[in-house]
Amino acid sequence: MKRISNYFLKSIPLSLMLLFVACDDEVPVENTNALNPEIFFESLAQVEAAVNASYNQFQVLYQRNGYIFPDAMSDEVVSSGDPNFAPFNRFELNATLGGIAQYWTACFNGVGACNFVIGNEERMRTNTATNDFSQADVDDALGQAYFLRALYYFHLVKRFGGVPLKTDLATALDDTPRATADAVYGQIIADLQLSTQLTFPKGTTEVGRVTREAAFGLLGKVYLHREMYTEAQQAFNNINNHSLLPLENYRDNFSETGEHNDESMFEIGYNGEVGTESERWAQTGVGTSEVTFHSQEYAGWGNARPSSKVIAEFEDDDPRFDIAILEDGTSYGPGDAFEFPCPGCGGGPVWYKFSQLYDEESVSENSSVNVRIMRYADIILMQAEVELNLGNNTGAVDLLNQIRDRAEMPRYGTATMDARGYPVNTTEQIFDAIVHERFVELCAEQVRFDDLIRWNLDDQELSIFPDQNFNNPDESLRTVRVYDPTVHRVMPIPQNEIDSNTEIGQGDQNPGY
Repeated sequence: MKRISNYFLKSIPLSLMLLFVACDDEVPVENTNALNPEIFFESLAQVEAAVNASYNQFQVLYQRNGYIFPDAMSDEVVSSGDPNFAPFNRFELNATLGGIAQYWTACFNGVGACNFVIGNEERMRTNTATNDFSQADVDDALGQAYFLRALYYFHLVKRFGGVPLKTDLATALDDTPRATADAVYGQIIADLQLSTQLTFPKGTTEVGRVTREAAFGLLGKVYLHREMYTEAQQAFNNINNHSLLPLENYRDNFSETGEHNDESMFEIGYNGEVGTESERWAQTGVGTSEVTFHSQEYAGWGNARPSSKVIAEFEDDDPRFDIAILEDGTSYGPGDAFEFPCPGCGGGPVWYKFSQLYDEESVSENSSVNVRIMRYADIILMQAEVELNLGNNTGAVDLLNQIRDRAEMPRYGTATMDARGYPVNTTEQIFDAIVHERFVELCAEQVRFDDLIRWNLDDQELSIFPDQNFNNPDESLRTVRVYDPTVHRVMPIPQNEIDSNTEIGQGDQNPGY
């Protein structure tokens, strides 16, 4: 990463402030490119511009790779032969795949942008005495940067394991060895703990920015991944001001018109504008950084179709199915006025979630549908899992039933659900219900692959290809998927990082690559 990150960090003072805020299209961003870096952080606009730049690389990530990797590697998706999807769907990974290098670079560029804010805390606090921003503004700026740095590192540690820890602006240009995964998680937790103390609560800051509730939500999620259940419970208990949308508004969780609703806790924003052809691929806060290909790839081209396995997981009367997945002949769009396939689309089944088809008749590459990184339904399901692990079985079932009630589905603990194969009389049965509910509620939201790993169910669930034969009684007809949990839980360290970082050699590569 040396050549890439060095260039990025050296260019921060002059060019970073052009980047558009990733969380909300309506947040005003001043063009501060002409400002002298020696006198930066001398106005509220400059502070906000630096923070805005910290969001940008998530737009780059979720323009494509951020959703491809975890979805394609899960059992929710069967991909076409598209080279962006197929290697990950088939676990044919190697260190020279361009998408992996792009992902690594975007995350570390994001870390660098966050470090620029965090590393200038003293300067910002000193400048409050003579400028138009307060100590509270500095707190919020730092809180956002700590959250975003933690989120970039959470993406990195899940996909690669231990990675270089770069948290000091003064040494950011130095080659750095891989830290352990435990050390990376320790830094993530420390950053999020600070973020919970510094960020503003929901409703007191611009829509789209990191909030205190989002910080507690991500902190609880990280604690859950680390099996720190008491700490996770405490973090989740600090979340308020969010609620589940009623079923009639459920599609707002995935549509452009429903962005920043009461269930959404953190989003990556897109505005659908690519500008000129030269701006389109510039990845500097304009062009494709302002659009996502998700709608075209999932709903239009069908490069990542819903697997037979995830389709079979839905109960026959689950209304969430028609809001998540489109099949031939089903209605879609505003008022369900159109019939799938859409113009220019292939046949179904395809993903409805996060497509333009909730609001439009067709799709395009230049989608402006925001990516929901975290929503309240996920929090409730994680709370259920935490309570189960703390021995509160009744509380776990009650939380699960909040999700069932919203979907207007039969509740767990009833004869109906017992008959459907989901009794909740034992800890093991409640866990099975959690697995089921997360599968259908959060499908195609980039959580399933990581769930299977932390549950140690990945070998069981990912070793058979999730096509129409995934549950064939004749095991010889099932398609074996080349999945090895000792290898494929993480991706390879990009070869260009090994080649350019003197502190990382081929011997530091992840096993199996």
